[in-house]
Amino acid sequence: MSKADTTCATPHSHLPMSNDPKYAKGFYSDNTKGCYDVIAKALPLCEAAMEPTLKLHANSSSFVVADYGTADGGTSMPLMYQLCSKIRATVGNELPIQIHYEDQPVNDWGSLFMRLEKLIEGPQSFLQDFDNTFAHATGRSFYKQCYPANSVHFGFSATAMHWLTSRPCGIPDAIHHSRSNEGLVKQEFARQAREDWEQILRMRARELIPGGRMVIVNFCLDSTGQCLGNVQRESGHEAEMYATMEMILSEMEMEGLITAEEVSAISLINYYRTKDEFLAPFKEDGVATSVGLRLVSYDTHIVPCPYHANWTSETSTRTPAEHAKWYVPTCRTWSNSTFINGLSDERTGEEKRVVVDDFFGRYEKKVAEEPKKHGMDYVHAYVVFEKNKL
Repeated sequence: MSKADTTCATPHSHLPMSNDPKYAKGFYSDNTKGCYDVIAKALPLCEAAMEPTLKLHANSSSFVVADYGTADGGTSMPLMYQLCSKIRATVGNELPIQIHYEDQPVNDWGSLFMRLEKLIEGPQSFLQDFDNTFAHATGRSFYKQCYPANSVHFGFSATAMHWLTSRPCGIPDAIHHSRSNEGLVKQEFARQAREDWEQILRMRARELIPGGRMVIVNFCLDSTGQCLGNVQRESGHEAEMYATMEMILSEMEMEGLITAEEVSAISLINYYRTKDEFLAPFKEDGVATSVGLRLVSYDTHIVPCPYHANWTSETSTRTPAEHAKWYVPTCRTWSNSTFINGLSDERTGEEKRVVVDDFFGRYEKKVAEEPKKHGMDYVHAYVVFEKNKL
């Protein structure tokens, strides 16, 4: 697919790898073990956040849960299962439960429904184990209103709302804004992220029912400056993820495989917000407050990379090469289209795929050479907010 084609088809700044027939159905969740762990960390928080809304609306015609940025559904299935279990234990079987899944139009919707119907391997499905439950899909950007006004009782989103609506500017000195030393880059990405966060909150304020709540689990920059792939740990992985990617791109440029212009064009269209940036709209004069939202809680957590943990455990049976082949796809699932899009449109689609395959093959080689140095710890903000009751 050409860069122009990808741009037209990708409202959230990246295209799922599952759209390529080369990759099996369910590819995303099968290769993002860490995202399961990030959501598992949020499970008690979600149950506690949903409880007052459930009690307030126990007599509704149905209870609606919306999962924004769902991908192929696998990583949030344990949470959705547990929420259904919580609802049934609290109010019984008579209340219909609707789980609404939202993601971009080009999402891997087929894998979602095959997972729910147990046609491909995966976690337990609430559709199979709980009566009076229903699943729906919405192929629309969460930067728009996705559901009728005052219809969503509980909203959830994990590792999705860091993607921006558009690239505010190029990043000439890095692959990600967090590593750039350019003042204008930092300023423009912060501006775009602020506008996009405010838009997200406006849309959720429309959709949530009065007294409805939402939990957003999103990449962040924590109070010590740590972020995805750049966490200081005594147990190793000194090779910062984005620095490793930049090193490989530099090597490929020196070998004449890609141009300097292509290296400069390969930059991720997402942003890791700070606590102040997350909370600014909830101030007295902020956008969230003006549309009837109030902050319930904010926290940050670091979830260790499960691949690195496996390698350093005594139970690992993989060779270094096998470990690298297992680990690298978890970095590729969300970044692949960024590399494709950055390559010149003078290249054919197949030429682009060959170059990107080469890039990730080199990444595998570096991991295999020193497995302990590589890991992708997750740094997330856990944000809970509520729409004001009538």
